[in-house]
Amino acid sequence: GINAEYGFKNKYDTFWWFGENYYRKYGDKWPLSDQTESPEGYVYPSISDFKTVAMLALTLYVVRFLFEKVIAEPIGKWFGLKHYTNSTPPGPNKKLEALIAKTKKPNKKQIEEVAKLADMEIRDVEVWIRRKLREITPSQLTKFKETMWRFVFYSSICGYGISIMWNQDYLWNTMLCWVGYPDLTWAVPNCLYYYYMVSGAFYLSLLVSQFHDTKRKDFWEMFLHHIATLSLIGGSWIGGGYRMGSIILVIHDVADVFLETAKLGIYLKWEMVSNVCFAGFTLSWILLRLIFYPYKVITSSLFESTAVLGVWPANIVYGLFLIVLQVLHIYWFTFIVKLLVKILGSNDDTSVEDNRSEDEEIPSSSEED
Repeated sequence: GINAEYGFKNKYDTFWWFGENYYRKYGDKWPLSDQTESPEGYVYPSISDFKTVAMLALTLYVVRFLFEKVIAEPIGKWFGLKHYTNSTPPGPNKKLEALIAKTKKPNKKQIEEVAKLADMEIRDVEVWIRRKLREITPSQLTKFKETMWRFVFYSSICGYGISIMWNQDYLWNTMLCWVGYPDLTWAVPNCLYYYYMVSGAFYLSLLVSQFHDTKRKDFWEMFLHHIATLSLIGGSWIGGGYRMGSIILVIHDVADVFLETAKLGIYLKWEMVSNVCFAGFTLSWILLRLIFYPYKVITSSLFESTAVLGVWPANIVYGLFLIVLQVLHIYWFTFIVKLLVKILGSNDDTSVEDNRSEDEEIPSSSEED
């Protein structure tokens, strides 16, 4: 427990949250705040790093806009993808709009019922629905550009993450994430500093951009995912837990690369690519997010850390966010299972489609972790 001699008179003291070892080392001052220079090749966490993340997020936002406009759009057009051409607007109709708000794919019975309510011919209702869906549905080119950006980012950050994490002993022995805390966990290697800053900036940019990107059925689940991810990134960074935080980042990036590649295969009608990458996505999701994550990451964060450091309040909060991510992993896995059942139950060559799309039966990610 916390010893009174360390001055814990207020449970809301910032340093109380990080435990006895933390307070014993740093007292009532911010960790290493008196350190003017960090060792060569290392960085000390600082509150100013949050400003860095915010500025990088804005930069990524601009880079994304330029990438989609200058690179992704010409590539998509070269492969024959187009924006929807202007068509006759459907015109206002409250009864039909209520139907579309309920389902983007009304069945025959629903069309017949709404035709009677709106006093319209069934043919006219079908024409109105097609025009309305064309009006509100993002084009294949728009979705291709968004996916191309995420593919390039995830591929780059995943490759970088694996290259710097592969030889880290704590990746293979998670107990080492906590040994020596906080003395041995404050000086962060530059390579991991860059990894953290860019990853945090990307998730922050996604948190904002999802409000104007292609809408998904799991919009609010993804919003919760981004909040939990950013909380874990920020908390682990400023609390000296970057070792476990970097493990979480790298194991989540792998599945995202397969997912975005599979979706590119869908838009370009590369069936073999989409199906093979979907298989890789499913396998990596099961191994890394449904097995490694709960049995190594959550277990280490809740139990190994307690065995080394004792109970410390901030870790309880971290644990809750980790569990939130795991619940989302399981929730999104149901989409994967549904898609697998659909593919395996089809008599023809069914290509992978994203079950989360509101506008089409077009696997989910956390992009996204």
